[in-house]
Amino acid sequence: MDTSFLPEYLELLVKNWLSWNQSKQYAVELAEILVQKNVDKIKDMFDGRLSFGTAGLRAEMSPGFKRMNDLVVVQSAQGLLYYMFSVFGDSLKTSGIIIGYDGRYNSRRFAELTSKVFLKHSVKVYLMNEVCPTPFVAFGIKLYKCCGGVMVTASHNPKNDNGYKVFWKNGAQIISPIDKNIEKSITEHLEPEDIWNTEDIYNNKLLINPLIDLLKHYNNYIDKMLFPNLDKKKTDIIFTYTPMHGVGYPYIKDVFENAKFNPVVVVEEQKDPNPEFPTVPFPNPEEGSALKLAMETANNNHSRIILANDPDADRLAVAERRMKKKGWKIFTGNEVGALLGWWLIHSYKTLHGKTHPKLVIMSSTVSSAILKSMAEIEGIRFEETLTGFKWMGNRAEQLSAEGYTVIYAFEESIGYMCSSEVLDKDGISAAVKISELAIYLESINNTLSSALKFVYELYGWHLSINSYFMCYDSLMIKKIFESIRQNNNQPNNYPKSILGGQYSIKSVRDLTTGYDSSTIDHKPVLPVSTSSQMITFHFDNGLIATLRTSGTEPKIKYYAELCSGPENSSDLKKLKSILKEMVKGIIEEFLKPEENFLISCDK
Repeated sequence: MDTSFLPEYLELLVKNWLSWNQSKQYAVELAEILVQKNVDKIKDMFDGRLSFGTAGLRAEMSPGFKRMNDLVVVQSAQGLLYYMFSVFGDSLKTSGIIIGYDGRYNSRRFAELTSKVFLKHSVKVYLMNEVCPTPFVAFGIKLYKCCGGVMVTASHNPKNDNGYKVFWKNGAQIISPIDKNIEKSITEHLEPEDIWNTEDIYNNKLLINPLIDLLKHYNNYIDKMLFPNLDKKKTDIIFTYTPMHGVGYPYIKDVFENAKFNPVVVVEEQKDPNPEFPTVPFPNPEEGSALKLAMETANNNHSRIILANDPDADRLAVAERRMKKKGWKIFTGNEVGALLGWWLIHSYKTLHGKTHPKLVIMSSTVSSAILKSMAEIEGIRFEETLTGFKWMGNRAEQLSAEGYTVIYAFEESIGYMCSSEVLDKDGISAAVKISELAIYLESINNTLSSALKFVYELYGWHLSINSYFMCYDSLMIKKIFESIRQNNNQPNNYPKSILGGQYSIKSVRDLTTGYDSSTIDHKPVLPVSTSSQMITFHFDNGLIATLRTSGTEPKIKYYAELCSGPENSSDLKKLKSILKEMVKGIIEEFLKPEENFLISCDK
């Protein structure tokens, strides 16, 4: 392969990768890329390494140190192994690690390579022998008392992507400084050991397939969280379910049967894992268009409720047939978050008679503040965390150690944690709880939609508009955020208002630079990360708006929520109008999409 046209440092990186790579597939692909002599593309693939972001390591599958491929997976596994030995010593060998994978191209191969790395060093490995939901790894760590776990998945990303999500001994995803220590260990163990042939791992006595036993214990866990004395078969509701070409269907089928629900009607075209995602190239149930086939199936089967998992079954989308109007109500993540929050509090009070201050509900900083309002009225504790369940899972574990009981956590991007048994978002248990709620509501002549109205009337309206713009220019993204925080070229000189002073900004929190105008020392309470952009504005009228970059996609996301107390529930139309007006102003004045060439998600 001709690499002579490359800068010397880049040529060295490419040659290093080639000298270690044992995959014919990626070698052929790299040869084709080198023929094109696209230096910028090669630099993007080789100059640097993947780092642990919101969702672990995640990238396109192709050659290079900044892509997902056999070599990068082996290097990551070796770094993880040696760091775990430094923390746990020889107890790592007996406690072991649990590994799962989804249905994407190469996911099983990446899981087997990881297993081989650990088995070679006499570490017990619990390797799922079939595709499984991501939350099963989090659950399995606590069940088997493992030192950690790995899930090979890119969740709802396009088909060419894959990922590597690492969990720690507590069952939650890794956070700093663990992630940085693992990355350092990876760079110290780059040369791959002889582990490329994985056929022999299945003859190793240290390899255990935990799936059947784990599913039995998971069903027992689900049984413990069910609402008491609710006949779930006595219902006219037919649930339509889609796993979005992912792993969820056999597990939903088994869990629903064990919990004594009627069987779901599955979307046949999307029932089985398919790495091509032929019906949904972007398999994200958060996008309403991804539910088209589910709606057709539901219409053909007189089904009233749709449940949709993403491909690794850790997230859940919900839709309900409109009773008076035609079509479907697709609930936002915040709306499902509100419904499940109310239901889990109501369930706790039904079982225990009342709430108490040691109960905790949680949500991320970009999610609706509805749980905060619930906590204030119900006399329980509310916790806010950074975006991502790695933060909520670890904080839930800390609170549990302090004697608190975390009953629920959610994130607006359709992620829900319905107890602290699984310290991660779990689309399977969330599907069980929302289905249970729907059946309970039917028994008192209500629907999910009417229950949502009741929740907002009880705790106050929490109206939100969340969306995003695509921006493929990282320099442009940086310019946009710098222009917000340096008005007239003065640092920390954030905007004071929008729409000509009509709506004043009370305080600003910047979790990129570590500035918060509302605190005495101007330092934020939440952790700061310079690797991503995130600014939150608190307006005088109660609107909270956050602008942030995505951890997995080239997006600038915006989140805006306007809250009112229960006493102002009659002003709903006015609140909606104000929210819409303010969001338009924030977009035009802060993001300036036309000037900055941003691509709307509506186009």
